[in-house]
Amino acid sequence: MYKFEYHKPSSLVDSIKLFKELEFPKYLAGGMTLIPSMKQKLSSPSDLIDLQNIDELKGISKLKDDHITVGALSTHNEIANSSLIKNNIKGLSYLASKIADNAVRNCGTIGGSICNADPAADYPAALLSLEATINTNNRSIAAKDFFIDMFETKLENYEVVKSITFPIRRKSYYLKLSSQASKYAIIGIFASIVNDKLSISITGAANKVFNLEEINNLPLFKARTYNYNKIDLKKMNLNSDIHASSKYRASLIKNMLPKLIENIF
Repeated sequence: MYKFEYHKPSSLVDSIKLFKELEFPKYLAGGMTLIPSMKQKLSSPSDLIDLQNIDELKGISKLKDDHITVGALSTHNEIANSSLIKNNIKGLSYLASKIADNAVRNCGTIGGSICNADPAADYPAALLSLEATINTNNRSIAAKDFFIDMFETKLENYEVVKSITFPIRRKSYYLKLSSQASKYAIIGIFASIVNDKLSISITGAANKVFNLEEINNLPLFKARTYNYNKIDLKKMNLNSDIHASSKYRASLIKNMLPKLIENIF
C-alpha cells in the first residue's frame, strides 16, 4: 500500500471542499473495494476522505408519496434488516442479505457499491428494476441513466451520492448464481411488479446492468407460460470470463427466469 493522508470531515460541504483542494483524493464509504485495491497497489490516492461522520448520508426513511429513501452510507446489513424495506421492498432486503459475508455486510455501503459500478455487483439490478433515483449533492439521476459502463457512472467531478430513493414495490425478488469465492453475481436477476407488469434487470452478465426489454412490461398472466428460451440475448454482448462463458450465461438467464417468476408470485 502506498502512503496517503487521512481526513474525516463532519459535513458534506467540508468533504467536497477537501476533495477540490487535494491532489488525487478518493472518498471512503465502507472501503470494501477501495481498501483491498490499495493493498494490492491497484489504486494510489494521495488522500482518503472518510465520509462516516456525515449524518446526512445515513438513515432509511419512508416518504409521504410511497417512496423509501436510503442514505448512501447505509450498510448492506442495515438494508437487509430494515423493517421498512422488508415490509415494502422485500426483494431489496433479500438482495442485501446475500452480499458477500457478514463482515462485508457490516461495513459495505449501498452508496459505495453503486459508485464503484462493478458489473457483477448486486444493487444495480435492484435500482434498475425498481426505477430508483440516485440523489447527489447537485441533482437527481434516474437509475437507467446512472450506470454507463464497467466501473463508470454518470457522476461528475465533486459529485457525491447522498441517497437513493425507491418506489415501494410490494412484489419483488432477487435470484443470484454467485461466485463461491467472492459471492459476486455470475448472474443476478431482479424482478419487480409495476402496474401488474414485470420489470426485470440483470447484473453480472455484461459490462453493466441491463433491463430485459424483451419481456419487460409482460402482463403477469403471460409470465408463467412464456417461452423464455426464445429470448434473444446476443445484442447484450454477454461477457466470457473464468467464471462462465457468454453462452453459459445466456443459458443461465433463460433457466433462472421461470424460477424467478414463480418466487415473485
